[in-house]
Amino acid sequence: MGENNFLSHYQNYKNKIYTFFLYRVSFNSVLAEDLTSEVFLKALRHFDDFDTNRSFQAWIYRIAHNHLCNYYRACAREVELAQADRLTADFRDKCEASLELTKIIKAIYKLQPYFREALLLRFVDGLSNGEIANLLNKDEGAVRTQISRAIALLRKKIESKSS
Repeated sequence: MGENNFLSHYQNYKNKIYTFFLYRVSFNSVLAEDLTSEVFLKALRHFDDFDTNRSFQAWIYRIAHNHLCNYYRACAREVELAQADRLTADFRDKCEASLELTKIIKAIYKLQPYFREALLLRFVDGLSNGEIANLLNKDEGAVRTQISRAIALLRKKIESKSS
């Protein structure tokens, strides 16, 4: 496979992978940029091994997911809820996000990681249920159920705060 083909994929997916990391490292843009660069360096080193019969998007997200797991393992830490709330507020101020968006983001971060990850992969990263199932090693039906339940829980959290 050619270098130009990789550059084309890089241009198409660099922002998506950056966003994938940004939402998972508490909106730390410098860290998200570093992780994104590292993922694409890994992908470039192994691009000749890429099976063109498979989706590049699924392949690059798998690399990003594994890289993030390795990063957290190396750091031996999880983002705490209080830190996520504080950083979400900073993000809102920087981006001048609406109050409604802030409520949604906070509610998402209060969900269990199991549900939060499904929502982020589906609605922030734009992955299909099949791609999410592949990434999480689950059945596609289980992913649909997970997303449906996550949305129901999110609605309940938002509605309870509005009352």
